[in-house]
Amino acid sequence: MRMNIARLSRRALVCAVAAGAVLAARPAGATVSVCIDSSNPAHAMDRRVVQAVARQQGTEAAIYTFDGSGAGDDDGFDVRKFSTLAASRCALVLGFPVDAAHGAVPEGMRATAPYARMGFVLVTPRSHEAETLAALPSGTDVAVTYLTAPNLYFVKHPNVHADIYPTDAQTIASVVHRTDRAAMVWRASAVAYLPGGEKARDYCMHALSEPHADWDVVALYGPQGAAAAASFQKSIEALRRSGQLAALLRPYAMSPANPIVLAAAEAPAASAAAPATPAAGGAKPALFTAAQADAGKKAYADNCAQCHGDNLEGMAGPALKGKNFASPKANFHVGDVFTIVSQNMPATQPASLPHDVYVNIMAFLLQQNGMPAGSAELTFDGAKSSTVPLVYSGD
Repeated sequence: MRMNIARLSRRALVCAVAAGAVLAARPAGATVSVCIDSSNPAHAMDRRVVQAVARQQGTEAAIYTFDGSGAGDDDGFDVRKFSTLAASRCALVLGFPVDAAHGAVPEGMRATAPYARMGFVLVTPRSHEAETLAALPSGTDVAVTYLTAPNLYFVKHPNVHADIYPTDAQTIASVVHRTDRAAMVWRASAVAYLPGGEKARDYCMHALSEPHADWDVVALYGPQGAAAAASFQKSIEALRRSGQLAALLRPYAMSPANPIVLAAAEAPAASAAAPATPAAGGAKPALFTAAQADAGKKAYADNCAQCHGDNLEGMAGPALKGKNFASPKANFHVGDVFTIVSQNMPATQPASLPHDVYVNIMAFLLQQNGMPAGSAELTFDGAKSSTVPLVYSGD
């Protein structure tokens, strides 16, 4: 799974550590040693938080920055390398988002209890303010960033149409330049890219009440960072009680997360690497035919492998197979993933392939994630509306 701070395979949805990160060795004796993603639009917030934690502990913060966007690296950067980063460069990696309802962290990592609540927002010019997608006039074009959770919402809201952009900056720019009437984007990105940020007089920003729209922000750590994580949480709780935490999080976070349970740092957080469990009701349903999966294998090689890897392992784009892609904790369904595939792929020309090609590619993805083939063919509408859980079963 690879992603910009707000992306899902999102993963996912989705974070990555950049291959070109410039990091020094962790200094001996540093009490608050953290890594912060410079490509995260809320990196200034995380810097303020760790500095306040250091003051609360009576020490100094040792901050190392890395570029989590994978800029300049054709293959991106695998989230599995978080464990290497935490083991060699810092005790804590700040700013990792987990779905507030079904959060999961990278394999081999643990997480502190959340210290902030973030999410996706609807941005409109003040002259066309709307607080929800349903309130927008029929036929409204809504800007959305490639491979982010809001791409899922268009199925539920047929009154709006997707206008997909490669970056959050371009998504926001489409509203600023009146190319689109509204945008759905990560709140921190809206703050970073709107003229005037949170106080932009000409724009409105409302939290989206949709699936996978609310996210908690945690600090990641490895086995060696348990003591630092416990100390970090105690300081965060002290800052919360004093009222300082809310001020540190503004304007990027919607609020501090729920009150911290200090014991959370002592045990592994729920991980995307947890053993997959079958869907309720026993055996997984057969949604596609073997012929569709075979055709999808070729269509995938022609249209997807360049970004997602020959074996769906992920490269510049996220992995499309495995425990991190189809986690039971993520609570994604066949229809969710197919919506992303059919609306966002291929990256150079989203939604440009014939319907049957998208269906065959989806059949191949289902097969590769352990779903069985059957006698009935998968259809475009059937894939789009399917509520069957997509959970990986394999080695």
